[in-house]
Amino acid sequence: MSVQMEEWAQHMCDSTYSNKLKQGRKKNALYPPGFTPSDNDDGKNGEAVNQKRTVVNLDALQVQKAWQIALQPLKSIPMNFFMSYMSGTSLQIIPIVAALMLLSGPIKAIFSVKQAFKPVLGNSNTNSTIRGAMLLYIIGQCALMYIGIRKLNQMGLIPNTASDWLAWEQKVDYNQDIKSVVI
Repeated sequence: MSVQMEEWAQHMCDSTYSNKLKQGRKKNALYPPGFTPSDNDDGKNGEAVNQKRTVVNLDALQVQKAWQIALQPLKSIPMNFFMSYMSGTSLQIIPIVAALMLLSGPIKAIFSVKQAFKPVLGNSNTNSTIRGAMLLYIIGQCALMYIGIRKLNQMGLIPNTASDWLAWEQKVDYNQDIKSVVI
């Protein structure tokens, strides 16, 4: 019993075989999503339409990518809030470093906003939309900083009460102007 190979398999490495095949268009052929065959083969009008469609699609993709970048800090807020809650308020190295990282990371990210949005900058058609995404990115980073500041305040590391500043207050002598009854 011999196994017969298909014709395409026999001529798979033959470059002249593919040129000999007639490839006609089938009207009922299934095309992949997003592919539409053009009816004119001259290439002039079809290229202009495809060029315009490509520019519009690139603008939409750049805007979509910008909003994905902008939403990254907002997506990490629940996880950071939960980690901040679970680490407790004791003065140990792990919670302190975690809270300081919640401050330093967003500050670095705010100063490097243009670097984060570098893949989508430079297109004048999408400039205003990308600036809105940049603003949302900065707001998300500020929310992460708020979690870090709140954590440091719960630990008592931010001096915000009068007892934190007693060393710098002037000593008040209440007995200075009181005259003694006993001589």
